[in-house]
Amino acid sequence: MSGGSSSGSDDSGKNPANIIGRVYAVSTLLAVIIAVPAVVVAVITHFVFQTDIVVTLAASLIALFISMGFGIRLAKRFVRAPQKEEKDG
Repeated sequence: MSGGSSSGSDDSGKNPANIIGRVYAVSTLLAVIIAVPAVVVAVITHFVFQTDIVVTLAASLIALFISMGFGIRLAKRFVRAPQKEEKDG
């Protein structure tokens, strides 16, 4: 099967469905990593500490920017990971 060049899915060496599934999984994971800390900080500052809405928003925005920084670092690691698998012995 690898000798025939008529199959278009064999040209890239990977199944496009697997690539799309990986993109969706990584994107969902990054969205959760970015969003959850901001929501947790907002809930804790508003309901536990019972602060004003402005303080709650400021604290959650700070948490959002910090988690976005971690998200960028993780995204760079996820982008580099598949390149190691593409080696042809």
